[in-house]
Amino acid sequence: MDTSIPDRKAARFTAAAESGVNMTPARECTLADRAAWADAALEAYNRQAPKALLPVPELAERVRLGVLAAEAMAQIAFNQPGDQVVDDQESADRVIGDLVAQVFCLTDGRVTAHELHQAAEGLRSEAYPVKLDVLCAVAAAGAEREAAMLAALLDAAESFGCDVPGMVESARDYFEELKAEDEEAEAARA
Repeated sequence: MDTSIPDRKAARFTAAAESGVNMTPARECTLADRAAWADAALEAYNRQAPKALLPVPELAERVRLGVLAAEAMAQIAFNQPGDQVVDDQESADRVIGDLVAQVFCLTDGRVTAHELHQAAEGLRSEAYPVKLDVLCAVAAAGAEREAAMLAALLDAAESFGCDVPGMVESARDYFEELKAEDEEAEAARA
């Protein structure tokens, strides 16, 4: 009996593992599960983040909020206590990298991963005035809080020395693979 996994799935696991995305969830999960985990992180973020998006909080506060959100998600998604804390580059790559992909799952259908990332980068920018064009488009889709949390996550990852552009690219690729698999599974059920 052939027990090998499809090449595409093996490639996804390899790419995700290389970028620090946690590939050992507590259980098999769907896009909806991942979106729910990101939503729990967003709730934790929103409880402590400023209600207004602008002015953007100071960098140290954004880092704190990013770690808080990542650890809130990890408490739900991972059953290993060591996977539930963000305290160094390895844990940041693993936990924050996974949550970035989950945030893309959460906003799927409202904004693209690219749009959300661009809005987050606008919020991270030290340049003034903050460019609001992409943020306005994301806000119109009701995803401005997700963009703010993503900005905090990326700031937190950067503070731990993570390769943020690589993390985002890998998370986006991982999300696209998950989405394609979800669509294939849905088509097979139909």
